[in-house]
Amino acid sequence: MKFHSPVGVESEARRCANGKRAFTLIEMVITAAIFSLVVLAMVYTQIFGLRQDELAQSKLGASDASRRGFDQLALDIHSAKTWSVGNMVSSTYTALTNGATQTGTAIELCLGTNLNAYIRYYFVTNQGQLYRVHTNQSPTLICKNLTNSLFFQAEDYRGVVQTTLSHKCIIHVMLQFAQYQYPQTIVGAGYFYDFYKMEFRLTPHVPDGP
Repeated sequence: MKFHSPVGVESEARRCANGKRAFTLIEMVITAAIFSLVVLAMVYTQIFGLRQDELAQSKLGASDASRRGFDQLALDIHSAKTWSVGNMVSSTYTALTNGATQTGTAIELCLGTNLNAYIRYYFVTNQGQLYRVHTNQSPTLICKNLTNSLFFQAEDYRGVVQTTLSHKCIIHVMLQFAQYQYPQTIVGAGYFYDFYKMEFRLTPHVPDGP
């Protein structure tokens, strides 16, 4: 008596014999889940890399800009023959008078004997910016994102702020500024990426001035 195997059983046996086997539904679901996790991990890795690159570029950009500006400021102060500390309102500079505490938001530097040729640095405190202007030319932005203490002041060698114009040997510059975490995005207060505090005590070419 002959027994014939069902067609399905024979086909399954043939597939197994040939080393071929289809995926089951559970295996397909697991494979799709693993693939989805790998793709998701790659996307998050890319986003994380872009964010880190933006943060690094922000920090480097702020550092480079501030360094170039402060190098120019130091060079101008060292080269000055006469100078005064004062305040800038709009485009009008007013020097501090004798007897007043020599602390202001602006400084005027004359590199020669011609007092009509000057270099001025001044803070726009409500905008957190420092500008440089040379003899009635257009102002140049030196640095931005400034916060808190923004001043120039005249001191003696002990660091005492002067109230007289007869002895002004050191110019003290105090700058505090911060770089936003996402500089191309408007964010609220308290979302600064990095904070800097820079202090300079610089001596002009003629320390005591006029």
